[in-house]
Amino acid sequence: MYSYAEKDVHERLKTVRYVCAKYINVDLWEQLEPTGHVWSSVKHDIHYCSTPKIGCTHWKKIMRFIAGDYDKSLKISKPGDIDRQYVHDAKLKHVRRVGMNSAMVRGEMSKGQSFMFTREPYSRLWSAYIDKFLLPDFWRWDAHAVIKKIRPNATHEQKKCANDVTFLEFLQYIVKSSPQNMNEHWQPVYKLCNPCLVAYSIIGKVETFGNDSHLILHTFGLDNLINTTESKFSRDVEEVKMLVKYNFDLKQNIPKGCFDNEDIAKRLWKSFQYNGYIHRLINIPIKKMQSENLAEHPKEVFLKHVMWAMEHKYDHKFDIGNQKRDMMLNIYRSIPKEIIDSIREVYKFDFELFGYDKNILKDV
Repeated sequence: MYSYAEKDVHERLKTVRYVCAKYINVDLWEQLEPTGHVWSSVKHDIHYCSTPKIGCTHWKKIMRFIAGDYDKSLKISKPGDIDRQYVHDAKLKHVRRVGMNSAMVRGEMSKGQSFMFTREPYSRLWSAYIDKFLLPDFWRWDAHAVIKKIRPNATHEQKKCANDVTFLEFLQYIVKSSPQNMNEHWQPVYKLCNPCLVAYSIIGKVETFGNDSHLILHTFGLDNLINTTESKFSRDVEEVKMLVKYNFDLKQNIPKGCFDNEDIAKRLWKSFQYNGYIHRLINIPIKKMQSENLAEHPKEVFLKHVMWAMEHKYDHKFDIGNQKRDMMLNIYRSIPKEIIDSIREVYKFDFELFGYDKNILKDV
């Protein structure tokens, strides 16, 4: 059952060792002290180097669950029951969170069971943009930094709201930033979890997330603690419900006049199409939502129609296997070649270490 995933992981680790040896005497490489954080269940001797935008919420839920690190008054029977905001923000009691810059922790990771995940850089950047800029999460901080650095003639309204950063501006901002000072959501993975300093037991990829996740649970002896039989539809529904609640609840943290429920509904719908939850040809029924009082009850009204669209997709067996990739590539077609070339340079070690094709956009 796990032989195919084991073979993939073996080849990844082999590639990592080869590339690390290749650059061992390069000064730049030696100076790149890892900036990521490790979540450890000391009880299980399991260590996870967190890589944002690469399934980190999912794995933080699992780490909290196996360590019993959640409010016992909550009805928690599986990792997915733990709220997203709670996962990231609630105080850790049984899980240890330590910076990867600790040599002691890196030594523990190499001796125990350790893992990390990686992702194709182009896809990761697009996902970060959708989650943090198209949606309102980073309108509170990083979006303002992008406006300040990339849009010198921004209006007062744009500076105040920072809710209209484009994907091109986001990429331009990254190109003008130093890898050492980037936000962890788009900082190169080698900088977060440098696999040349830790002998990881398993390096997973988001592209094979399901198989790799099952292999990790099996290898680390967690099969009996985690239910792995949930359907893809139920997992998608869980993710969508969480995103709807999280993003509409951000209204209280956004400056007055910068957050409109109808606008957020349209952005969420588009993000669900980008992420393959809703077929691209199903348009948002915004007038119907308005008639059902979207303004006063945004989460309930919006979620009702999202569930219909998702069920409609599954009931009619729409083939959207390539929708997510196709929509992403279509966006990249609008990005100037010199920006794409610069992005390749910023993430060159991620491409090489983890076996990704940096020229995948060559014909886009």
